[in-house]
Amino acid sequence: MRILAVGGLLVAFALQFAPTTVNAQSTIDEIKQRGELRVAGVLYRPLISPRPNGEYVGIDVELMKLMATDLGVKLNIINSEWATAVAGIDAKKWDVVPALCITDKRKEVIDFSESYITIGATVTTSANNPKNLTSIESFNRPEVIFAVPTGSWSESVAKEVAPNATMKGFAQSTSADLIQEVVAGRADAVILDTPIQTTVALAAFGDKLRILPGHNKPLDVKACKVGYGYKKGDTKMKDYIDAFVSKMRQSGKLDALITEYMKPDQIKATN
Repeated sequence: MRILAVGGLLVAFALQFAPTTVNAQSTIDEIKQRGELRVAGVLYRPLISPRPNGEYVGIDVELMKLMATDLGVKLNIINSEWATAVAGIDAKKWDVVPALCITDKRKEVIDFSESYITIGATVTTSANNPKNLTSIESFNRPEVIFAVPTGSWSESVAKEVAPNATMKGFAQSTSADLIQEVVAGRADAVILDTPIQTTVALAAFGDKLRILPGHNKPLDVKACKVGYGYKKGDTKMKDYIDAFVSKMRQSGKLDALITEYMKPDQIKATN
């Protein structure tokens, strides 16, 4: 009995310190074993968007294809909504969520790759605005009117950049509607994100607009640094994705894809 008891203790001791393969396994290992890279199919043109036939297109789609090839697996983009995209990682519905703004709140439940593109804010006004709006500081006056969607990200940016300006709120509006307010002289300024909304705005209105600090030059206010989200604490996944993004950047493929897809027809595309 004594021998059995000692033997039992030794087995228990050994099990306590044995490697827990299931818990320690990286998503990278699971992807390779499965033979499939699963990506959440969210909508954020021109990074990723579905066509009516179910095919996905965009910058992230092309990058994920390259990642799948690099891993030696097939790519599976699974239809998803923003409301469930982050939760789907922990639920093992997909391995990666693309096109995610890196935020402290999201960092509490998932980890992120290095940012591969920044979506920032600009202040856009009419090029011939009579109020001489030529610097960011010049907008911070009560007589300057911002056209903003009420309760939106752009309204919060406008209030931070120009707290003394007047906010003209709209319940429902597109960026095109807001720009029209500026062009028609019913408002002085609008907040547009860059490079997406500013690309469309310049294609439509060209030199009629003045964008500050400039197209592809965002304000340092509430910027969305975009990265890939994945399972929290997965250091092997982090090392792989960061190395992959770095390789895409250094090879010029990332910039080439941004140039190819960051165009008005791709941003506005519905098919």
